[in-house]
Amino acid sequence: MHRQVLGPAACFPPSGDCSHRSHKSLTLFPPIDFAGLEDRDKVTEFSAKLKKRGAAVIRKVVPSEDVMEWKEETDGYLASNPGTKAWPTRDPHLMGIYWTPAQIKGRGHPNVLAAQKFLMSLWHSTDAEAQVSNNFPVSYADRLRINTPGESNWHLNAHVDGGSVERWEPDGYGRAGTYRAIWDGRWEDYDPWESSSRLKVTSDLYNGAGSCSMFRMFQGWLSMASIDPSEGTLLLCPHAPARDRLLSPPSLLFAPASPASASPSTAAFLASDNWALDFSQTSILQGAVPSYTQELNNVLHPHLHLDKSLVRVPRVEPGDYIAWHPDMVYGGDKVSPVTAPATIMYIPACPLTQTNALYLARQRKTFLLGRPSPDFGGGIGEATHVGRPGTQEVNDAGGDEALRAMGLLPWEEDDASGQHEVQLLRMANGILFPDRYDMMV
Repeated sequence: MHRQVLGPAACFPPSGDCSHRSHKSLTLFPPIDFAGLEDRDKVTEFSAKLKKRGAAVIRKVVPSEDVMEWKEETDGYLASNPGTKAWPTRDPHLMGIYWTPAQIKGRGHPNVLAAQKFLMSLWHSTDAEAQVSNNFPVSYADRLRINTPGESNWHLNAHVDGGSVERWEPDGYGRAGTYRAIWDGRWEDYDPWESSSRLKVTSDLYNGAGSCSMFRMFQGWLSMASIDPSEGTLLLCPHAPARDRLLSPPSLLFAPASPASASPSTAAFLASDNWALDFSQTSILQGAVPSYTQELNNVLHPHLHLDKSLVRVPRVEPGDYIAWHPDMVYGGDKVSPVTAPATIMYIPACPLTQTNALYLARQRKTFLLGRPSPDFGGGIGEATHVGRPGTQEVNDAGGDEALRAMGLLPWEEDDASGQHEVQLLRMANGILFPDRYDMMV
């Protein structure tokens, strides 16, 4: 195959685009009401904007009065179990809990599952036989965040989930050829919404705590509070292309002809003619370290213009759902902490695949035992917590579909839309229920 040698200009995101983003920060992410998902015209416009920007807000997914009840239940659950772990220790807000009543209800709520199915329908596969289905969402048990008034200056640094060095590793994303078009110099051909090229990915080669090993088509927040953009909210980089990050000059391929005299953000230092292809490559990938999340900043990645390209999401209300592409750069705002406690549930949208079914089998065991979700280390977790939900509560939250999403009930082959989905459901049922389906994991 012919490989194009990329010049510096091809790898430098245009700063003008980043500046444009910063001025329109609150209008970049398309919103739609959950009820609007039934309107074909609204969905067509919304979907096009979402795929362009990589993120969106679906409003009123869960009625606000239900969410406020969940918030009260969460407060009661934490009060009844004061030994719950939280991070960081100096300013605890990321709660090491996975099985609260609110989380069970949120993941299993019919509207949440319907919103996830809609979002995942925006992905496609170039392989008609690929073992992936967007029609059967599976639950990924992540944590819960509580931001409180008077917090310190702690904030979430800009980063990318789903592995760090794995994106460059032949045994990581290289197994599936996810970014092959970029590495081949055909970055215009890269399709971030193609799913079959992600099925063989190993995103947690080094088993880092919190390194997600499930294939998530979307990261997701379900808000349990009213959060204004001025209150230290989520920051997203509106679909900075993967090639911008993977080929960002200091990260990988290029070195400056002359070092920065004052600041790495100066125009002269960033100019494409100041950079040349570095043929003496090393194993250093700036911001990417085995077993850790890939972090990005203006010193290591000045060409990403993170001070301008990371923008605040719009105001959200209880029951609103924010979703963003799994390759997207995101972080937490440094400014203005919340004026009232703000609780957020992380609920990503995950399709049914072999990898996800295998993970679901492990996660189901931790749920039944009350232990931490498999990606988040060991320990006793919530095993002794008072008021921890069980299988009945999953059923109460969303019936059969919620039970299936948690791996607690087999899928029905009659629900498959084609033979490839029939085969996928048989495979998933065999993994999760080997005795019933006479199959071995």
